[in-house]
Amino acid sequence: MGDVIPLRQYTPTYGQAFVPPYGRAYAQASGPAAAPAYRPARERTIADRLGLAGLRLTRRGRAALVLLAMLLLAPMITWGATAVASSPGEPTEVRVHAVQPGETLWGYATEIARPGEDVRHAVARLQDLNEMSSGTVRVGELLLLPKE
Repeated sequence: MGDVIPLRQYTPTYGQAFVPPYGRAYAQASGPAAAPAYRPARERTIADRLGLAGLRLTRRGRAALVLLAMLLLAPMITWGATAVASSPGEPTEVRVHAVQPGETLWGYATEIARPGEDVRHAVARLQDLNEMSSGTVRVGELLLLPKE
């Protein structure tokens, strides 16, 4: 098959006479008419692909870009801050009660449950109020129970 000749785009060099690639052999070896040696094409950047290679940002353009980025990031930053902060719950009047033999958290929850409220929700409220991780109570333990 022979040698492979790479294809390249012609870019004129100003101030020199044009010598087509097929005419190199006939051109004079010395003088300004000699064609430059082959250089591989540089890699295309994203700006070249988008047609933005010659564009430059001005001071006003950079300021507008920074402002736009801040406007887009501000909701994300403030959303994280509001997720952490919360208001304290309503104050509840409580009484201190010492657990007696045979008493359970479920029994206390049935006493304080509002009409129509599921007892499981009342148990959860008691656990939150007393900072308990489980529903077990021991004899003599002091519990905070809401006043009725």
